[in-house]
Amino acid sequence: MLPIDVFLLVLRLLFIVLIYLFLAQVVATISRDLKRNRDEGPAPTTLGHLVLIGSGPNNLAPGTSFTLEPRTTIGRGPTNTIRIDDKTISSEHAQLQYHNGLWYVKDVGSSNGTFVNDQPAYSPLPAKTGDVIRIGYVRFQLKP
Repeated sequence: MLPIDVFLLVLRLLFIVLIYLFLAQVVATISRDLKRNRDEGPAPTTLGHLVLIGSGPNNLAPGTSFTLEPRTTIGRGPTNTIRIDDKTISSEHAQLQYHNGLWYVKDVGSSNGTFVNDQPAYSPLPAKTGDVIRIGYVRFQLKP
């Protein structure tokens, strides 16, 4: 049986080894992430914009432009890509998705509806440059 002093020394050494292994893992992970970010190249080009053309009963200025991501969500809630504080817009209102050169607009269960050129978007509707997208009472035009 080992004396208690030797046992405590072995435990301390094992603890130090575990700390160094943990730090080595952290450094390896950070290095890998930095290399991946460097290898990905420049940020992707912008796929399009939604330009406000009619704001309904709120303070949004016509001409305000919102940059679209490949999958863009619109609503009042804080997790949306485009957040609009308007009582006619649901917390999760609409989704725009870019696929094969076209945007697809879909209502995601809102109270006041989502429309593409006045056509309800219950299921994904294709939208192209110049089309008008209405979310609640707020109207946007799809721009490149």
